[in-house]
Amino acid sequence: MKRIVIIAGSGEARALARALPEALVVLPEAERVARSWDNALLRGPLTAADLHAWGAVAVVEAAHPCDAGTAFAAARASANAGVPHLQLVRPGWRAGHRDRWVPLRRASDAVRVIPRGARVLVTTGREVLPELRALRAEVLMRRIGNDCAPLPLWRGRMICGAGPFTVADEIRLLRRERIDWLMVHDAGGPGGWPKLAAARALQLPVALVARPRRPGGPRVATVKEALAWLETQR
Repeated sequence: MKRIVIIAGSGEARALARALPEALVVLPEAERVARSWDNALLRGPLTAADLHAWGAVAVVEAAHPCDAGTAFAAARASANAGVPHLQLVRPGWRAGHRDRWVPLRRASDAVRVIPRGARVLVTTGREVLPELRALRAEVLMRRIGNDCAPLPLWRGRMICGAGPFTVADEIRLLRRERIDWLMVHDAGGPGGWPKLAAARALQLPVALVARPRRPGGPRVATVKEALAWLETQR
């Protein structure tokens, strides 16, 4: 059977899967918050052999916008299998006139802008820890789930939580922990926006880390555009 393959990891992937109940969903990594799927679901990395075995006619990569590893792996597998490949990547956030955002190309650039001794709430994930070793600030890293292992940095600790978080939740956290700076990836979308709205309300500066480079090729920003592209591949 010929199938459309959706590489999941974002809210857009879930919306696309709902619109395409016959599509096969692939989760290369475990979701931070486990959810049920109505589509056929496979877990683990994607390979060209998989695409051949499934009779894939198109691949839509809709992983998290900052998950460059999955993006490049999907592009390689699709190219090797000769299967058309599309990236569904939502737009990044845009600052308003009340926001105090400092754009960073990479997490390691935070050492240039965040002062020594500041208390920083970091929500980028553990993968940036090696880049934060030179930061002489107190880092409170939030992780979704229960893995609150010690933080291997100069000063700081893990904070475990279970979202989704409201703006009021985020304001309470920022006040309780006496946070001076917020550090986030430019994930875009509504899910992560409450923490930025909370920082705006408290007039806290935000270190906004740019998305990593993604592979070339066709790319759209909405589920509607992805569905239109898929119509050209049938």
